[in-house]
Formats: sequence, structure tokens, C-alpha cells
Amino acid sequence: MIRLETQALLDGFAAAGLAAYVVALLVRRAGGPLTPRLVFLFGVMALFYGVRSLAVRTGWPVFEVATFAVISLAPLAALLLAEGLLRRHAPRSMKIAIFAASAVGLGFALFTTGHVAFGSRITLAGIILLSLISVLILLWTRDRRSLSRAENGAVRRLAIGLAVVIPLIATDFTELVASPIGFSPIAALVIVLLALSNGISDGRDVWIDAVVIVAATLALTCGLIEQLDVAAFDDRARLFALVGAVLITMTLIVRIQPFGAAARRTHLRRSLASADARSLDAFLGDLSEEPMLKDLSIVTGPGLADYHPEQLLETLERRPLWSVAALGAGEGVVDDGAREPLLDLLASADATHVGLLSRSPLRIGLVRLPDLLRNTEAEIDLALAFRMARLTAEKNA
Repeated sequence: MIRLETQALLDGFAAAGLAAYVVALLVRRAGGPLTPRLVFLFGVMALFYGVRSLAVRTGWPVFEVATFAVISLAPLAALLLAEGLLRRHAPRSMKIAIFAASAVGLGFALFTTGHVAFGSRITLAGIILLSLISVLILLWTRDRRSLSRAENGAVRRLAIGLAVVIPLIATDFTELVASPIGFSPIAALVIVLLALSNGISDGRDVWIDAVVIVAATLALTCGLIEQLDVAAFDDRARLFALVGAVLITMTLIVRIQPFGAAARRTHLRRSLASADARSLDAFLGDLSEEPMLKDLSIVTGPGLADYHPEQLLETLERRPLWSVAALGAGEGVVDDGAREPLLDLLASADATHVGLLSRSPLRIGLVRLPDLLRNTEAEIDLALAFRMARLTAEKNA
């Protein structure tokens, strides 16, 4: 009973981490051709661990059937991702074999009437493991000269991930491997970490992350074993797996959080690149729906009469964007006489940032950024937008 409950918790953490990654991929609209394949593979895995956890928690037959039906699609999803990474089709015989394996697994799930525990389905274990080994061989025997260095790195990481996952998947089947718990959820979370690091971190950073997570897991597990007086080896192994799953899931969430902001920044940069540069009004009109600029206030002419326009112009020409924080800290060697009019102007509009849009006529833009976007790359992109707006105005003056 303890094994089942612990497995359900492990599966729940894996489902949460995998689902978070899938959502991040979907939110990040600027995905490449591999994105649908990544969504399919990790979506299948998230659904599998989610329904398997629910099957244990609720005991409902529908979740049990769904568990076997979903996992039968995993070899097919892995093959599709491998083909995308290699930019070529797998051998015809391998494709037929894996398609057949998925079909057999799906039929096995839908038409098996007896209640058989997941760990006892040795036929299903053989289908899944042999299919994944075939995909691993396909990745490992690739033509390295046909791929770039970055592509070879991505393929190598997936191959290493599969090499780790395959023996850990075997621990889910008690008839195949005598294990205190099924460790495949941990392996799935590790693969997501590898996928997140692709193109961002080099191999050394990935290994450093792995060592830190393992060391932290060991330290926390040892502390809990002492505090809870856990004596049995199997219970210690289950506790280690749970702590590791928690730490990896937390790491994933921290890594995934910037995806939403990155998608917004990418969208803004795309809009800047395609905006109409024939006039300032047209340029700003094309950016009016951007989240950071949709509340842009433009002050000109009479609205600036009380703020010493000449002094404002001199200060704003020093940099494309000024923030309340920068002005308050006196950055850029701004004296009180130049700082106060800008701070008053920002306060009157309840804005956090100000920039020069054009010299003649004098037009100033005021924007309010949320607290979380200040002092980040969002400010750099906003400054770029103001700089391009000013160049557009000067070009058409």
C-alpha cells in the first residue's frame, strides 16, 4: 500500500512538471518545427502520469484503461521527435514495427477485461522497452556530418536521456525488476530538464545542475530519515525518490517561468521589425496592441509648457528611456533641475518610464511597466522601441 501511495505522489509530481513544460511550449508561440513533436511527446507523458496517479487515488476503471492507452503512444511520440531532430525518416521497417507496437499496446489496453496491475503487464513492458531501444539506436547511429553542432548536441542529450530512462522504466514493472518504487517519473522530469537546457546551457552546466540536485536530494533525504526514523531500505528509497521529484519539479517551474515573458519580448521584437516606418504615427499605430505599449501616453506642445521643455529635451536626448528608479537614483549625472520636471511629469501620468519620441515637434512618451518587468530585458526592449520611434521621426522630418 505504501508503494502505491508513494508511486501516486511521484506520478503527480511528474505530471505537474511535464504539463508545465507543455503549457510553456504552447504559450511560446514562436516555436520551431519541433514544437508540435515536443508537445506530443511530453503531453503524452504528462497525461500518462496524471491518469496513473488518478487510477491509484480513485480506483476508477476508466483511469486504469486510460493509463495503458496513453502509454502505448509513447514509442510513437519518441520516434516522431527523433525523426524531427535527425531531419530524416527512420527506416521503414522500424516505423512499421513501432506503429504496430503502439497499436498492439492500445488494443491491449482497450480490450483487456481482467484487472491486471500495471507492474504485472510484462507484455506491455516488452513493447515499450523494445520500441524505445530502437529509437535510441536510431539516434546513436545518426550521420553526425549531416547535422550542425547544435543539432548534434540536441540529439546527444535526447539519446542520453533515453539511455537513462529505459532502465528506469523497467522499474515500473514489478514482474520485470524488483524495485521499491517505479523511478520512471524521475527519468521523465530529467528529460524535461535536458530539453530546457538545449541551446541555453552547455554540457558542463547540465552536469553541474544534476550534481547539485542529487546532492540536495541526498542531504534532505538523510535529514528526513533521521527525523522520521525511517529504518527500512525500501522506505528510504521511496523517500529519496519523492524528495528528488519535488526538487526537480521546483527547478522546472523556476526554469519555465521566463517563457511567458520571452514570448512577449519576441512578439514585440517581431512587431518592431515589421512596423511601418514611413511616419511616426504609423510606426506607433503598428505597436499599439503590444502589451508594454498599449497604454502609451504621448504628451506634446501645450502639455509640456509647465515642465521646462528645453530642459526636458536636453535630458531625454541622453538616453532613449528613463525610469523613475533611474531618475531617483541620479543615474546619468542628472542634476535636480533636470530631474524634478521629469519626475513631476511621470507622477502626473502615473507612469514609470519616459522617453523622447521626436524633437520637432517635441513629443514625449510615457509608459507604466508592471513591477515584475522593471530592471529586466523588457526595459531594454522598451528602450529599443523608443529609439526606433525617434529614428523614424527624424528620418521623416
